[in-house]
Amino acid sequence: MAKASPPRPLARQADPMQKQELWECNELNSKFFYSKRISSSDLARILSSNPHVLEYDLDNRIIPSFNFFKDLTHCDDDKVFLAYKNLSGILTRNLQSVFAPNLAILREIGVPESILLAELVVHPRIFDQNHDKFRRTAEEVKKLGFNPSKQFFLVALQALMQISKPTWERKFNAFKQWGWSDEDIISAFEKYPRCMILSEHNVTATMNFYVNTVGWKSSDIANCPILLSFSLERRIIPRCSVLQALLSKGLIEKFNVYSMMYTEKEFLQRFVIPYEDPYLLKLYEEKLGLSD
Repeated sequence: MAKASPPRPLARQADPMQKQELWECNELNSKFFYSKRISSSDLARILSSNPHVLEYDLDNRIIPSFNFFKDLTHCDDDKVFLAYKNLSGILTRNLQSVFAPNLAILREIGVPESILLAELVVHPRIFDQNHDKFRRTAEEVKKLGFNPSKQFFLVALQALMQISKPTWERKFNAFKQWGWSDEDIISAFEKYPRCMILSEHNVTATMNFYVNTVGWKSSDIANCPILLSFSLERRIIPRCSVLQALLSKGLIEKFNVYSMMYTEKEFLQRFVIPYEDPYLLKLYEEKLGLSD
């Protein structure tokens, strides 16, 4: 027996005689979106990510998908559209057949419902995966020692789902070039799983600055891998420029990796404002590209 095909956008089936039907479908779907208090600008963003969404059957696809996701996550309408921005298939696919089995896998291994529901809205793409691969990857993350009851379990799952074996090996080699051992890399991944999603180019550029310009040990970065996620232009270079200036003036004896961890307000209050030196603020703003 042949499998039933999923409802397709009318535009893909339309001939010139169906233009009126297509127009009416677009009109009905637009009214549905506006009834959910979505703004014109948000609707424009939705259409830019999936221009065919207005052409799907409203009663048989969009409304059931919308209601299923809303009931699943217990979220408001605006959160459904937030999830849609992160995965355009939210409103046009059979979510029950795609998401439900993967959610069952995570519940089975102990991921709390509160974490699942939050991730469904912010990172729905994690759950839009082949079920067999999803189960294998979830089990692999658990074997690596990640606690399913913690947020980082899903972060690690997302990282491993995105990385093929050849890519994983390339990223390993990128870190090994800085003297990291296999144990260092696994430890860094456990502390900050997103370090394995960063591009090799960004890793190399950031490590080069930390080690060869600032003079920190490569092992310092391995012990605090979140440092690799910071922007060179927007955080690392501006802050290190101020700290190097303080060193040259003899106002501080040294600075360490944790100086990158402060919020901008904390950094300014600790390293700029107390010295009442206009040059420091000017230098910081110049490096940020904020000066005239």
